[in-house]
Amino acid sequence: MRKVGVVHSSQEISPSPRRWGVFPVHEVSFTQFLTSQYRTAAEHLGFSPSEVETLITELSVSLSPWGDHPIGSCPEVPSFVSADGFPAEMSLSWRSHRPELRVLFESFGEDATPAGCQAAGRELTDRLADRDGVDLHRYRLVEDLFASEDPRVNRPTIWHSLAWRPGEATRYKAYFNPQARSTDPAAVLDTTTEAVERLGLGRSWSSVRATMPEMADRGNEIEFVALDLVGSERARVKVYFRITGRSWEDLDSVASLAAGHDPARAERVWRSLYNGQDKAEGEEPMVCLAFRAGAPQPEEANLYLRLTGNTASDEEAAERTAGLMRQEGLDPQAYLDVVEALAPEPLAATTGLQDLLAYRTTAPGAPADVGTYFRFSVYDQPVEP
Repeated sequence: MRKVGVVHSSQEISPSPRRWGVFPVHEVSFTQFLTSQYRTAAEHLGFSPSEVETLITELSVSLSPWGDHPIGSCPEVPSFVSADGFPAEMSLSWRSHRPELRVLFESFGEDATPAGCQAAGRELTDRLADRDGVDLHRYRLVEDLFASEDPRVNRPTIWHSLAWRPGEATRYKAYFNPQARSTDPAAVLDTTTEAVERLGLGRSWSSVRATMPEMADRGNEIEFVALDLVGSERARVKVYFRITGRSWEDLDSVASLAAGHDPARAERVWRSLYNGQDKAEGEEPMVCLAFRAGAPQPEEANLYLRLTGNTASDEEAAERTAGLMRQEGLDPQAYLDVVEALAPEPLAATTGLQDLLAYRTTAPGAPADVGTYFRFSVYDQPVEP
C-alpha cells in the first residue's frame, strides 16, 4: 500500500502554476512598468523604432500625472480592471490579419478615493480633446448619466483605452459603468437605454432591449458601455454583457443579436477552448455588442472567453490560442513571441497572464478577429469583492 505523502516517481512534482504576485515591480512606477510592457510587445510585433517611441510618449502622457507614483505592494484604490486591483490591462488583436496593440486603464486621482479616480478620468477626457482625430461630442452627450456623486470601490465610472495599428493614428475609447449609481437591473437598463437613445441608436438598441426579460432570466447582465472617441460615422457604441450562467447557450443568446455573428464558427471555438464542455469554469465570459449609426441591429458581437480557470497554465493558454489562430488562417508566431517576452517566468509556471481570448466574426467566409488580453498580476492576492 502506498504511504500517504510518499511520491513514487523519479521526478519531483512541479508546484501549481502561480497566479498572484507574478510581477515583482512594487518599487517602479505605473508608467515605467506599463510603457516597458507596451514597448516589449510593440517591438516583438515588428513596429518601427519611431512608431514605438511615438506610442510610448502617447501612453506616458495619458497616464500622467498618477502614473509617476510607485505601484506599491497593495492597491491604494483597488481597480475593477484586474482581479488583484491593478488598474490596467494590455491586449493584442488581429483584424484582417493586421495586429493592433491596446492598453485599457483606470486613472487614479491625487487622493486615493473612488471620487478621485472619477475626477481623474474626466480630466483625462478633457485633455484628450487636443489629440489628433479625437472627437468628444458623443462623450459629452452621455457623461452625466454615468458620473456619480458618490463613487464606490469596485464600481468604476470612467475608464479609457488607446489602440494602435501600423499606418494608423492612435484611437481612443471611453468606458462607462451603468452600475455606478445603482446595481438594480431595471435602473441599469434604463441608464443604458437613455445613453444609447441620446447617441441616436435607439432603433438598433430596441432589438436588444426586447430580449432583456429573457436575458434577466438567464442571468445575463449589462456590464459596461463604451464609445469610440472619433467623429466618424463608423464610430461604435459598445455594450458589454456579463454571462453569469457561464454556458455556451447563454452566451450565444446575446451574441446572436448581432448581424455578423456566426454561431456555428463561434461554437467550434468555444468547444475547442473548453474541451467540448457546455459550461466554462472560473470568472464569467462576456459578450460585447457593437452598434453603428444607421444599422437596424448590432453589427458585431465580440466574445470574451476566459482562459484563466479553464487552462492549467499560461503555456496551455498560449497553445490553445495559437491553435485557434491557425484555424483562422493567422500565423501565431508573433503572438507567441509577445507572450514569451512579457512573461516574467516560464509559461508553465504561471497562470492568469492571458486572461481572455476574444473572438469575433464579421462576415461569412471572412477571417475572424482574434485577440488576447494580458493581465499583469503585481499584487499578492485578489481584491475582496
